[in-house]
Parts: sequence; C-alpha cells; structure tokens
Amino acid sequence: MSKTILCVQTPNMDLPLFQDPQFQSEYTVLVQEIKSHDQLLQLLNKLKNENVNIVAIYAGFGAFPMMGGLTRKLIEHSDFPSDSLKCITLCSRGYNGYDLEALKEHGIALYIYQDSELDSEISDFKLDQVGNDVADCAMWHIMEGFRKFSYQQSILRENGNTIQTRSIIATLESNKNKKENFAFGHSLPNDQFVLSPRGKKCLILGFGSIGKQIATKLQFGLGMEVHYAARHDSYHTNWEYHNINQLLKDDNNDLKQFNAIVIALPATPETFHLINSKFLAKCNKQLVIVNVGRGDIIDMNAMNEAVTGKRIRHFGTDVFHNEPQVDTILRKDVLDSTVTPHIGSATKELFTQSCELAFMNIVRTTSDSYNKNEPHHDHMAELCRVI
Repeated sequence: MSKTILCVQTPNMDLPLFQDPQFQSEYTVLVQEIKSHDQLLQLLNKLKNENVNIVAIYAGFGAFPMMGGLTRKLIEHSDFPSDSLKCITLCSRGYNGYDLEALKEHGIALYIYQDSELDSEISDFKLDQVGNDVADCAMWHIMEGFRKFSYQQSILRENGNTIQTRSIIATLESNKNKKENFAFGHSLPNDQFVLSPRGKKCLILGFGSIGKQIATKLQFGLGMEVHYAARHDSYHTNWEYHNINQLLKDDNNDLKQFNAIVIALPATPETFHLINSKFLAKCNKQLVIVNVGRGDIIDMNAMNEAVTGKRIRHFGTDVFHNEPQVDTILRKDVLDSTVTPHIGSATKELFTQSCELAFMNIVRTTSDSYNKNEPHHDHMAELCRVI
C-alpha cells in the first residue's frame, strides 16, 4: 500500500528527493493548502473514505498554529489518521500550539528544524543557516536604530532632493524649499542625532545558536562591544557574560550601561512579558531594543508607552505579540521603530534546506527500505525530534 505524505503547506517542489525513483515508488506526496481545522477535517474525512494511508504530515512553517493549533481534540478526532500517522515535520524551530502529550500518547513523532550538526544526506547542507539569517535581521534593526536609514529614505523618496531632504530631517522646515541650505545629515527630529553603532555596548538576551551569530555579526560587522545574558556561563566566549537572573533583579541597575539590547529568547512561561515597564525603567534612555525572539516576551503596552514617551531611542521587531496583527503605533511610527513581517529566517536557502530536512526525517521514520544502510539516520532524526 502506497504511503502518503500529506502537506498542509506547499513545500519546495523542486527537491531532488522528489525525483528519486525509489522515493517515488514508495511515497505519494499530496499537497493541500489548509487554512482551518474544518478544512483539514473535511479533507481527512475524504481521504479516510478513499483508504489513503497517511504516514506523515508536512506542516511547514507554522501551519497548525495558523489553524488554531494541533490540539488533543483534533488529534483524537475520528477522521484524524492517528492509527497510521508516524510523524509530523516542521520547518521551524518553534512548536508552540502542538499538544506534545497527546502526540506522544498516540506514538506520533514531531520533528523541528535543526541545523547545528551536519546532515551528509542533504546536498550542500549549511550549518547554522537559521541563526545566520535571523542574525542578519537583528543586525539590520540594530543598524536602523542608530543610523535611521529607513526614516531618511522615506523622506528622500517623498522629497526627491538630497540637500532639501537633509534640511527637512534636521527640522529646518522653514528652509526646506531653499536648495542652498545645507545640513550634514547627523541631526534628527526631536533633538535626536544619527549615531554610529561602533563601540556601543550591546546585550544579547538568550545565547543559543541565533544569539551567538548575532554576537559575531555585531562585533565584527558593526564594531560593537558584545555582552550576553544566560542562566549559566557555559559558552566560554570572549564576550562578557551576565547571569540573567541577577541582571533582572529589581535592585540591579546594570541595564543602564547598554546602548542596545537584542532579545533572542524562546517563548516560555518565564519569558512572558519579561520586557515590561519595570525592565524599561531601568534602561538607558538612548536604548535601541530589538526583538527576534517571540512577540509575547514584550509587554506591548509598556513598549508603546516607552516609544511614544521617548523613553527609549528605538524599538525594532520581527515578531509581534498578537501576530499576525501588528500594533498600530508600530505601523504609524517611522522614526523610532522598525518592523519586519516575521521574516528573519526567510531566505531561499533556508526554505530549501528546511524542506529537504523535513522530508528526509519523514523518510528516516517511515521508510522500509530507503537508504537504510546509512549509519547516521537515527542520530540525525533524534537531533530534530521533539517527542
């Protein structure tokens, strides 16, 4: 009986694996863009009536959370293929919204994306690709916080004249139509200035593979002085370590020394609203704060007050508290904030590699014959396996 891989998001259909005759003989790949639980259950009911043998679900980038989660109720629905389903694969590291206990009870493995170790079965596998790409995004937001390039670009595109644009940005509104007026370009509205990130202190909250990549890029790309905060100093780096619990104590004012803070933490009960009014009150008023972790780490009421009250210099974020919705203040403000639509890791290279790894883990888990002589199958699958 042919094994079916149900894709509830569209993967990279050009994967070399899909062209392999052995894969084609063993598997059928069924692609359906699913937007809701009802739509999924209708499809599963149809496939059940057709006796389709679903052994794996490719969930891509957050497919189930966008439907409302992979809940116990859904897993134990009579149309859900819990008897035949062996695994679900994700292209992201986050697995919020998946009922791990229910999956474990039904013997369904969950695989996330992991690129910290080489997978020799995937051509041109790049180590730490996700960390590299998210770090690029963080570095852009940091650069924006100090240099304000996007704000200046928006004025230039509207005005069309470099000299006039610099005058406008320097708040010389009365002279904006006189081409002979000159402003160097270092002045900003509200008595702010364009600053160089070089030599500024940056604290990275969270020091996994993404945090380490951010540290490298900020030090060697922007010339910043890097510090990091974690629970334990087990990394043995040349960067300065801070115990995160000590750093966040009410009577500790060490946060004021930092010109920038990057959040690269996961979403946990401990990190929920970690960045709140008490935290921000202890920060430098010229702080650039960037979030590439998870949206609910930041209390957005406190952040909105800090931005509108000019109590920090800049807030940049790739993730949002009520995602996919974005706070109104962040949509309107072009001087003191920058936003990107959760695309920190969204590169062609990562999309291709994450799809390839997801399908390779499906093969490793469900195939009776495909490349079973390779000795490192179990190791690579376990590296990505959550349950």
